[in-house]
Amino acid sequence: MIFTKRYWLLLVAVLVLQACSSSAPKKSADKKSAADEPVAVAPAGASILPAGPVTPNPYLQNKPSISSAATQQFANATRAMRNKQWQQAETLLQQLVAQNNKLSGAYLNLGLVYRAQKEDKRAEQAFTDAITANHTNLDAYNQLAILQREQGRFSDAESNYKKALSVWPFHAESHRNIGILYDLYFGKNAEALAHFEAYQQLRGDGDKQVTGWIADLQRRLGIAPKPKATPVTENSAAATEADATSEAVKESSEVVEEASDE
Repeated sequence: MIFTKRYWLLLVAVLVLQACSSSAPKKSADKKSAADEPVAVAPAGASILPAGPVTPNPYLQNKPSISSAATQQFANATRAMRNKQWQQAETLLQQLVAQNNKLSGAYLNLGLVYRAQKEDKRAEQAFTDAITANHTNLDAYNQLAILQREQGRFSDAESNYKKALSVWPFHAESHRNIGILYDLYFGKNAEALAHFEAYQQLRGDGDKQVTGWIADLQRRLGIAPKPKATPVTENSAAATEADATSEAVKESSEVVEEASDE
């Protein structure tokens, strides 16, 4: 796994934003921002997405609390990761999970540290521990599935993508990643197309690469292009199964949110 300069800059940005948000006053119960309002999806039958408003990402809800010292330790661990000081990052993260085995985000980053060092067995265990600690950690399902896909364990990867979507069917990255799995490894063209279209609906048709994949699948299936679905939004960053660095950006950012808000 290659951690790019952009990856580390994104981590720093998230840390700063979270530090600011932690001191902000809480919203009153009778006031909602535009981001709190549900966004309608396309009519039922137009896509595989559930009908009705997009529900909140459950991973970002009801986080446990941790001490300021633990939050600082997590920040130190991410700084070590940014500097590719893998042993230091590993030590700090192991200390965190030893103190609190409910820190799903710390397990997730520990798995990323192991992946960076090509220790896939330990990475798989860390991702599994992240799911055990918090079964709504969608990124842990995806990282575990990516690892399994790279090992040729396609059925296991499919199972974990499906688990992520059962937790939250509006998770764009899970739709994209399972679409890649179906297209490249299962030959399930119709299923791949449905998930890519769901991804584009969630992301607002902004991914030109997926647009190309959709056009190719439509050609192979002999179907005419469908009208563009009404886009919906969700608050996670885009990620690609084929690009482990992109996945790491998203997952690490959510881990920072978990550590600073807990």
